[in-house]
Amino acid sequence: MNVRAKVSSKGQVVIPKQIREGLGITDGTEVEFVPQGRGFFVQPVEDFDLRYPKVPAGEFLKHVVRIKRPFPTDEEIDRAMLAEAARRFNATRR
Repeated sequence: MNVRAKVSSKGQVVIPKQIREGLGITDGTEVEFVPQGRGFFVQPVEDFDLRYPKVPAGEFLKHVVRIKRPFPTDEEIDRAMLAEAARRFNATRR
């Protein structure tokens, strides 16, 4: 379904009611404009996108904790878990 709207002098466009309702766009909904060819499309921003904004890989990697030793083996993990269980619950075996 193609629908037309005019751009105001302030650059505003009214999204037709039937489209707003179909997409669940209500007052205060944030939308994003995605370029496509010679035009663009508009889509609501998902809550996930608002909580976890896109970050460039380089910026993300700056915050990754570097481990400077080999990862523990399964046996080492088992021993650590049993030791912690013994400490917490006076357990002596699995």
